[in-house]
Amino acid sequence: MEKPALELVLQVLDALYRNEDASEKEKASSWLMKLQASVHAWEVADQLLLLKRDTETSYFGAQTMQTKIRLSFDELPPKTHLALRDSLLHHLKELSGASAPIVRQLAMALADLGLQMTGWNDVVVDVMNRFGRDISTISVLLDILIILPEEIGNRTLRLGSNRREEWKVILGQYCGLVLDMLANCLSTLPDSQAHAEIHVRVFACLGSWVQLGNFPADKLAQSDLLKAPFQTMHMLASTKLHEAATDCICSLLYVCEDASKYGALPLTMKNYVDQLKPVFLAAVEAEDSDIGMCFSFQRAYCLCRIFTEMAESFLYYTVHQPNTELGDLQIYCTLLMCVGHSDYEVADITFNVWYRLSEELFKLNDESTVVLFSPYVHQLILGLSKHCQLEEDTPPTIVPEKDDFSEFRNSVVELLRDVIYLVGSLSVFSELYAIIVKPGTSWSMKEACLFVMHALAPSIRSDESQVLPIAVPVLLSIPPDEHYAIRATTLRLMAELVDWIDLHPDLLDQVLMFLLQGLKIPAVATYAAKAVQNVCQKCRNRMAPHFHLLLQIIQAADNLRLSNDAIVGLLKGAAEVVSIMPLEEITPGIRSLCQLQAVPLHEIARRTQGYQSGSPSDPTLWLDRLTAVFRSCVLEVKDGSVHPCEQVVQELWPVISDICVRFKHDQKVIERACRCLRFMIRCVKKSAFILLEPVITLAVSIYRDHHHSCFLYLGSIIVDEFGSEPTCLQGLLQMLHMFTELTLPLLSGEGGLVNHPDTVDDLFRLCYRFLQKNPLTFLSSPVANMVLQCALAACTLHHRDAFASVMKFIKDLVHCPSDAEQGTEEHQLRLHAVQSILAQNGQLLMNGLVTGFVHLPSYMQAESTEVLWELLLFGREPMCQMLTAAVDAIPSSGTINVSPDQKAEFVRDVRKCVEQTSLPSIVKNFSKLYR
Repeated sequence: MEKPALELVLQVLDALYRNEDASEKEKASSWLMKLQASVHAWEVADQLLLLKRDTETSYFGAQTMQTKIRLSFDELPPKTHLALRDSLLHHLKELSGASAPIVRQLAMALADLGLQMTGWNDVVVDVMNRFGRDISTISVLLDILIILPEEIGNRTLRLGSNRREEWKVILGQYCGLVLDMLANCLSTLPDSQAHAEIHVRVFACLGSWVQLGNFPADKLAQSDLLKAPFQTMHMLASTKLHEAATDCICSLLYVCEDASKYGALPLTMKNYVDQLKPVFLAAVEAEDSDIGMCFSFQRAYCLCRIFTEMAESFLYYTVHQPNTELGDLQIYCTLLMCVGHSDYEVADITFNVWYRLSEELFKLNDESTVVLFSPYVHQLILGLSKHCQLEEDTPPTIVPEKDDFSEFRNSVVELLRDVIYLVGSLSVFSELYAIIVKPGTSWSMKEACLFVMHALAPSIRSDESQVLPIAVPVLLSIPPDEHYAIRATTLRLMAELVDWIDLHPDLLDQVLMFLLQGLKIPAVATYAAKAVQNVCQKCRNRMAPHFHLLLQIIQAADNLRLSNDAIVGLLKGAAEVVSIMPLEEITPGIRSLCQLQAVPLHEIARRTQGYQSGSPSDPTLWLDRLTAVFRSCVLEVKDGSVHPCEQVVQELWPVISDICVRFKHDQKVIERACRCLRFMIRCVKKSAFILLEPVITLAVSIYRDHHHSCFLYLGSIIVDEFGSEPTCLQGLLQMLHMFTELTLPLLSGEGGLVNHPDTVDDLFRLCYRFLQKNPLTFLSSPVANMVLQCALAACTLHHRDAFASVMKFIKDLVHCPSDAEQGTEEHQLRLHAVQSILAQNGQLLMNGLVTGFVHLPSYMQAESTEVLWELLLFGREPMCQMLTAAVDAIPSSGTINVSPDQKAEFVRDVRKCVEQTSLPSIVKNFSKLYR
């Protein structure tokens, strides 16, 4: 992009913010993004800020400046840094009265500049001198000081661990000065109502600086500054001020988790927090009045956050040193007080504490300690049971789902299954059952108890003989006029009790009858279908006599208005039942299930008009159902025997083929058709031999014109099943050649790897499957080197799945000699091939791995670290020499300073590493030097 005139930039900004035409807005947005990426953005941003035309242009200038400093600082020569600093300071002074987002962007830009440029270590003193002497600019100072410590931990800003640690030390030296300044702000402007924005920033600044961990803790513990946020929580202040005080207190509590490091501060914090309990109760009481109800809720919400943070910070002491000053178990009473709040959102805040408590007690494995916490967990479960109640006025034919409350109930299920071992599931189950059968219990309370019981059911022993034999028959006898929500939740409970039902076959008929009744009620049919699926899967050895009944249900499924997911579940269950039936009954059973899907597919393939997504005219609907059948039909067939599903697969192939041809332009349909073919082949295995040629021919033919990468995935499944068959090898090799010849030009073009990550993923899956099944054939083929060059180019590809497949391919390639028996000709040939590859490409590969360590996200390091380990096993010393060269070749940066000693230490640690589990931490520590 050439440097644009300022007038043009203003016209484009007007188009973005003021033009109502969506297409014009999109064009303007695209143009401005290109501008921000160009080197001209620096000057344009500065001009816009000087112009101060309006809020929109000033914000764009500030945001552009901040983005450039954070992501493109290397574009500026060092001699311009001082001028940029002075310019930013000027803009902050001039725009101090502008809207808060503009000031914050500029403050962030200045902070990022200070952290990256050399020679400005006294940034704190400079900004305090410039902005701290005038009340009109004190907000600007506080914004800068809030952001400065936060940006040290911002990994988007690539400072490197050396510079981060250096800045932590520098800022730590100024921490006392900053805290004094904050205290002075509050003493000079004590009225939190009149100067609320200043107080909000002071609390945010205090919370930000204590996160550095290097502050005068004892001095702070005795200061009025520490008291200030707690005093605010005692006051009837604004919601914004309460939230700021809460964030500050939570930050202080967070650092107090390492209590031994902070002297008197942790205990002081605990005492201050304990004094907030009456404030919470007062807030709850105030919610009962119409006046200030919303305000009081927000206050209670904030207080619950504080109690929860304290419980997390002192959790170690409550578990390992219970009933000591910091191990005071009364904090769990306080949390239960929060759980008792009328709004489930308040209870939800506490969940992480209970998860951590469960984990800590499980690791401790001490029964005497568990006993101390069991009463609290028991009260938690009962409290959550009440929160799980649906609204009493919910219509009896409605089953609420897919809303925020449903998500909360699902999170309750996860929590209860995690903590239930602390109290025992059966006793709680029995207690809840007693509430259900108690006369006068409301329908909503019954349903809530059933819901919690369904959460506990998986942890009840399948041989339980005291409670369930009594409870299950009663629960199956729900009156027809009972609220549908109760029936739906009972169905969910039965779906979780299938292990117990399997050992109590006398109840199976009664259970099935109850499930069939549910299938006839549209509002609960999906839950009934899921329960039927679970029963079929767990009790399949007892379900064969009921197969024809299942078939009738599936035939009528669409008339019952079941969801497609429910029908797919029924098909999975029926297919599992078929798979254990006598051999002569399997083929007609599978055929009957498949014909229900094949007939509509055949009609769709003959139509010329399009389809409506999700309707019966949608081929993916029927393809997914076919997939479910073959995915769930798992049979063990003796070698040489005819697979019972072979004939059905051959009958289905023409239909699937016609669908592929008819919808060859439609990626969604083709993906579902390939998925169906994959599971058909997986099901019948070698019996699919007769279909290999037509399937491969069709796949290559369509792929030639449309490049649907799912055909590559299908090819990898074919290789996995038939790659070891000598009679198939030549055909599979031809398939590999055709696919790679069609794919590599697509990936080698500009942006090819980035724009087609799914194709990268599926191509390398195909290649490593071939490599696993027949390494020498692959290594000696003409495409091997081309694929390898593509893999080397993809070593820094920022796409998790595609990158994982590339690394898996390289790892398997390096490892393949080890899979052959030592001393054999096979081993020697593989070894020679890999040695030749590494001799030519080893340094390029190592360069790519090291570049990935430095630039790719840390969550992608696991795969590349495995490749490095394989290289070390193949030849430690030559690989470490390549590693040294790769590390030395990392381009230097003005902001990232990694010493030669640190580079040498990394190579030395890698060379000495003898356990694969130790290598990831070595790589991670090295990569931090560049992040």
